[in-house]
Amino acid sequence: MTTQTTALNTFTADEMATAQLSTQQHFPDLTTAAKHIVPLSIEYWSPTEAGEEKLVYIHSIGFQEVPDLETGDIKTLECVMLLENSNGTIKRYINASRVLVGNIRDAVNRGEIIPATTLTPLSITYLGTRKNRSNAFSSSCWQIIPLVVAKERDSDTGEQS
Repeated sequence: MTTQTTALNTFTADEMATAQLSTQQHFPDLTTAAKHIVPLSIEYWSPTEAGEEKLVYIHSIGFQEVPDLETGDIKTLECVMLLENSNGTIKRYINASRVLVGNIRDAVNRGEIIPATTLTPLSITYLGTRKNRSNAFSSSCWQIIPLVVAKERDSDTGEQS
């Protein structure tokens, strides 16, 4: 049995086959359905000033179609996807900086970041660009710092939750 996995659900091949819109006799009423906390819309985070910071969780690293910053042409680039809680609203961002993606990928491979969980919150700060020693180009610089989140105490028992 084949299983299709998405960020929100796991579906079997049978479920996928029976859910095809062309075969539906009944269309479910969604007025009472609960909304997932993570939206499907994605914004590209392109910081412009050194010091811009995001307090995030890492969702994933993968290939996304993004506009080229110079030409506007759409390119498929490896990106890191970030989840940010901004005043109670969850936002998804992607960034294709090779340095940022590489540093996040390396930290995931070392087990320092566990993607798609709330186990490893991070502060990611854009530090600006620096000229490369090996060529005439500049690279974006980033500071990535793990965050320590204080555990909440249960008001009845005083124990940490």
